[in-house]
Amino acid sequence: MRILLPTLLLGLAAPLVAQEPESPRFRIAAGLGGGYFDYDTDGSNLDGDTDAGFFRLQFEGTSKSGFGGGLRLESYGSDDDLFVDQGFTASEASNGALFAHFTYRFEQHRFAMPVRIGLMLNGLTLEEQTTGNESTYGSAGPYFELAPEITVARRGAVRWSFYGEFGVGVGGTRAEFDGDNNEYDSATAFLGLELGTRLQLSAFEIGIAYLGRWQSMDESDPENGLVALGYDAQFQGLLITLGVVF
Repeated sequence: MRILLPTLLLGLAAPLVAQEPESPRFRIAAGLGGGYFDYDTDGSNLDGDTDAGFFRLQFEGTSKSGFGGGLRLESYGSDDDLFVDQGFTASEASNGALFAHFTYRFEQHRFAMPVRIGLMLNGLTLEEQTTGNESTYGSAGPYFELAPEITVARRGAVRWSFYGEFGVGVGGTRAEFDGDNNEYDSATAFLGLELGTRLQLSAFEIGIAYLGRWQSMDESDPENGLVALGYDAQFQGLLITLGVVF
């Protein structure tokens, strides 16, 4: 794997002196963002980058004791001029991910940190604009995430905080290409990073953050003498979120 799974993240999960929240906690949020998408193919000059848009929906609930779970759905899509600068047919990329997870929420005074572990499903598709041919990469596997948040100011029903989300995962991958009857098996590593700030007004919340999503697939196992080349793909951009916390 070319993405290094940082051992520093695991260190953040060391036991904390936890304080139970006063009541169960539920959060529903949506996010919209924009940035750029970059794709590099191993052993080929099929590389490119272009603008991309991002969308997210998520729900998470935890009990008074801190245990719970949630769902997060993310999707991004690029403009249709991917690979043009390298002389290839114009293409566009789309990616969808579903993260279903268990949660344990540590909380201590002004510090809280949900720890999430669960299953991630991810699908990346590259589509040629002239032919409609698609290359699809479907992955499934475990994903682990830490989400520390520090409250820097609080007055009445108003709360201002800074937060981060650090996630790593790995999954088995099936690659398929239009016009090729073979199915190629490989593995993909995933890395997620989000750094931002949130302002909560009573039950309503607004936030802004930097968002990064990276994935790296190894070259596949041979199939009838052929392989699917490995790749590195990333989205980086700015995310605005709106949510309800109760």
